[in-house]
Parts: sequence; C-alpha cells; structure tokens
Amino acid sequence: MVSATPNVNYVASGLLLPIPLAGDSALELCNTFAGWAEDAGREYLLSYEHLAVWARERGFVAAREATQIVRDARASPQEAARVLERATCLRRAFYAVATGDATEADRAAVAREAELAAASARLDWGQRGAGWVLPATLELPLLTVARRIGSFVTDPVRVGRCPGDVCGWLFADPRGRRRWCSMATCGNRAKVRRHAARTAGR
Repeated sequence: MVSATPNVNYVASGLLLPIPLAGDSALELCNTFAGWAEDAGREYLLSYEHLAVWARERGFVAAREATQIVRDARASPQEAARVLERATCLRRAFYAVATGDATEADRAAVAREAELAAASARLDWGQRGAGWVLPATLELPLLTVARRIGSFVTDPVRVGRCPGDVCGWLFADPRGRRRWCSMATCGNRAKVRRHAARTAGR
C-alpha cells in the first residue's frame, strides 16, 4: 500500500521513498539522495529493504521478487549490506557521469556494474516470447538498475540538475527548458524566498 506525504517523498511498505520526478528510470537512482551540493544530505536508501522496495516502486523488480529478496536479505544481512554499498557507490559515480563531472574512476565504476549486469542476464523463453532475465538474488535491484544505466550512458539524453536548496536532483531535459525537479516544491520555495526578500527590502 502506498500513501502520499507532502513534499518530495511518499511512504511505500512503511518506508519513506522519493517521488519519481526524473522522467527517466536511470536518473531516479540519483534522486534517492538529496542535497548533493551540501555537506550533509538526505539519504533514502537507508537499508537493503529500502533499495528493494524502491526498485519495486520504479518497476525494476516485480512485487513477488521484491518480497522474496527482502526475506533473503534478513537471512543474509552482510551480503545485503554489500549490495547496498555497491548500489550507493554506483549512484555516486553515475551522478558524476550524468552531470558531466565524472573522473576516470567514476566511469570505470559505472562500466563495471553495467558489465556485470549484462553478463548476469540469461535468455529466457517465456510464454510471451524470449527476453533477458536477471537472477532473483540479492543483487537483483542493483543489476536491474545497472543495466538501465548502461543503456542510458550509451544513448544519453540531456540532463538537468535542480538548483534547489538541499536538492540537486537530476531530470531528463531534452529541450533544455526545465529548471526545477518540481515547480511545486523547489521552484515554489525559491519563489517564496524571492517574495520574502523583496518584501523585506521594501
């Protein structure tokens, strides 16, 4: 069950998650952290369960698979923690790649996870035809998003970065006309601050 909360997050399966605003599923991983330009930001991937539920919510993992891997994570907490750490490292490297600030190390980190995801896929002949399937292990959320990131970097779109305070979220901006992650949140806050500054000046 999903219930909405104000601001830029909502509750899914009892966990606080960021709302999808990027317009591209690969960029949504970057938006599981807010405040990229700050000394301390807001982390949404607080546990492996957060990662699994987020992946389910963004369509990377089926609901049944998400339930199973969360159960498996409770039985193998150390392995789950390693997968979560890899996911946040991929997020950091991909953010740098998407914003044009990447080092060779960042590009190598993205390539490594994308290549692992590609190598892990198998061709499955289902009732609806053949398709690539990733193993339903604890790595599944990481592998699915890494595969999507691999597709993104080989066929990129123009990316915008929200200038809002404690934000820095990314979004697809093919026409270069979008400024905010959301006008209703960061855009509106900036508008209120400008109005307050003008009032104080008068």
